[in-house]
Amino acid sequence: MFKDRVVVVTGAASGIGKQTAIEFARQDARVVVADIDERLGTAVVDDLKGDGLDAVFVRADLTSEADCENLIGAAVQTFGGLDVLVNNAGIEISTPLHEMSEQEWNKLVDTNLKSMFLCSKHALREMVEATQGVIVNVCSVSGLVAWPGIAAYNATKGGVMMLTKSLAVDYARYNIRANCVCPSIIDTPMTDTSVDHDASVKEEKAKLNPIGRLGTPEDVANAILFLASEKSSFITGAALTVDGGYTAI
Repeated sequence: MFKDRVVVVTGAASGIGKQTAIEFARQDARVVVADIDERLGTAVVDDLKGDGLDAVFVRADLTSEADCENLIGAAVQTFGGLDVLVNNAGIEISTPLHEMSEQEWNKLVDTNLKSMFLCSKHALREMVEATQGVIVNVCSVSGLVAWPGIAAYNATKGGVMMLTKSLAVDYARYNIRANCVCPSIIDTPMTDTSVDHDASVKEEKAKLNPIGRLGTPEDVANAILFLASEKSSFITGAALTVDGGYTAI
């Protein structure tokens, strides 16, 4: 389905990003694994290459425009173009808003929203020239409803939602589509190191979903691949919930 397509996945050293990179590579895409964690990112690429799949690692601090420009440039230089950008990198800080420092706010906004602007900006320059491309942003149910206790995080994901819709409207004329996926709690390393790390807490969170379980990285990766594929060629500006029914309640 993605044979010889060039795909950049950010935050691809673990969790959703890692699984997404793996699934694209299994579909014969040429994958650029981007992350700030060089050790884990390199390990992902080594595993993919060990399976005979095509991937490279690029270390990138996605809050830096120079790094984002270098990332897209590395994809083009290595593989000759860019077909798909998956903006996945993100963090969660659960400090209550009235106690949150300006530094924490800036870190959230820079990592969750600014990074998507910067990567999209430089990817779009390639895609506009090629008159084709797909951007898939990893948003959250927090971009649709206010999850209690994480107001700043909710705000960043609301921004991702509107950025996605704006990209879809502004770049459709160039045959560029932009969509986002909105997961609820996914069982990833980030979840394990967040306030939900305790097993009993995760079990309670899982009960919030009508399906009765937490999502898996595979659940989200499959949705991303669908939105990046020709099977969704008439879908742009959409938010695909991957939440076990959470937002249906």
